Amino acid sequence: MTKTISAILAATLMGSAAIPAQAQTATDPDLQCAAWALVASSQEQDEGKKRGLGFMMSYFMGRYEARTNGKIEAQIKPQAIPTLLGDIETANKACAPRAQDFGQRLGETINGLQPPAPSNAQAGEGR
Repeated sequence: MTKTISAILAATLMGSAAIPAQAQTATDPDLQCAAWALVASSQEQDEGKKRGLGFMMSYFMGRYEARTNGKIEAQIKPQAIPTLLGDIETANKACAPRAQDFGQRLGETINGLQPPAPSNAQAGEGR
């Protein structure tokens, strides 16, 4: 998945102006990862992956707003995306593990909410 996102993000940013090194280091990590998920989801063709990336984008946006009381729409605008993302490989290394961790925890939570499978009395279970 990381290689796919790297390719998507690289293709999206081709032709954009060079980003000053100072701007790359000043980006809020939750904003960076929200932008990372936004760009990846906009390019993703698989609906399941697109939905997952949408969850990731919402997760990072929520973290940013809760921590800063800032409004995400004031930060994520088309012209700001290259600056928010910074170096693609750095964004991949920072955001992919965070997204995978959240996705795993979300999956475990959802699985934990499922009702237990009914026992099969004919097979001798539950006796």
